[in-house]
Amino acid sequence: MLAWLWTRLSEGGARVAISGRALSRFPANDIERLLRAQVLIEERKADTWSVCAECDCGLDARPVEQLGDAFRACCPHDQAEDMILQKDDLRRFSVDVDRLVTRISASGNLGGAVARIAEGVWLMGDTPSGHAVVLSFDAENLVAPGAVMAIRAAVGPKPIMAIVHDLSLTIAVRLREVGVEPHEIAAVFKAGSDGVERLVLDPPSSVPRLVVKLSAQSITLDGRRLDLPTQMFALFRLLIEQSSKRDPVLKNQEIETQTGRPPNQIIRDLRKALVSCGLTSDQAKALVATVHARGYRLGLAQAEVVVEP
Repeated sequence: MLAWLWTRLSEGGARVAISGRALSRFPANDIERLLRAQVLIEERKADTWSVCAECDCGLDARPVEQLGDAFRACCPHDQAEDMILQKDDLRRFSVDVDRLVTRISASGNLGGAVARIAEGVWLMGDTPSGHAVVLSFDAENLVAPGAVMAIRAAVGPKPIMAIVHDLSLTIAVRLREVGVEPHEIAAVFKAGSDGVERLVLDPPSSVPRLVVKLSAQSITLDGRRLDLPTQMFALFRLLIEQSSKRDPVLKNQEIETQTGRPPNQIIRDLRKALVSCGLTSDQAKALVATVHARGYRLGLAQAEVVVEP
C-alpha cells in the first residue's frame, strides 16, 4: 500500500485527493493503521460529482442526492445519465508526504533520520550495508542542476541508492554515471510471509552479469562478449530499457511499432544471433523470455544489469 500511495502522489502531485473507492482494494486494517498514524487524512466528503463527459449543461459539477444508503449524482438533462454512488465514492483522503516517507523508511528498517533534502527529494536513512537511500517523486529531480551535489552534501562519502516511481533508461544511465544506483519503487517493495509489503533493498552486485556500452554497441554477458548486428542490438536495448520499468514486459505491438517486423520473427532472429555469439538455445530463450500472449522480457533482474554510455 505504501508503494501504491507513493505512485499516486508521483503521478498526481502531493496534494492529490484519493477516493475511498480507490483505497477499497486494500485491507481495512491497513487503511485504519495509516489513518491512526496520520499518513492518511480523511477530508470532508464530496458533495458534488463530475459532469457527464458529453454534457452541455454548463455546470462545473453535478449535485449529489442521498437515497437511503446509496447516493445519486444527478444529471439535470437526462435522468438516464444519473450515477449511483456508494458511500466510499464520496470519501476523500489526503496524504501527509513526510509521514509517508517515514513509514516507507521504517518498512525497510533503514537507520538514521528521515530528512527532506530538496523539493520532492528525501533522505530515508541507511541500509545495513552502508548505502544512503534517497526517495524522489520524479527521477528528473535527481538529475536537475545541483541535485546530486545536495545529496552528497547530506550523505557524505556513502554509496547512494535512489528510489523513484518511473525510471527511464536515459536517466538510469545518467545517475549511474554520477555514482547513484537507481531503483523503481515497485521493484523494491516485496511481500513478506505475513503478506505485508516492505521495502527490500539489496546492495547492487559488484560484478553485474550483463554490461551494455551504448556508444560502442557492446554487450558482455557473464564475461562473454555478444556481438549483435545493429538491428538486433537495437531490439535488445529495447528489452533492457523496458526491464527497468514497473511492467518489464516489452509488448508485441511495441516491438512491431519499433522494428516494423512481426514480433515472433524478429525475436527468433535475436535468439539466433545470441546463439551465434556462443549461447545455447536454452540460454538465449532464458535471456529473451517469452511472456505468453503479451510479449517478451529480459530474463535478468535489474540489479544484474549495468548500462554505460
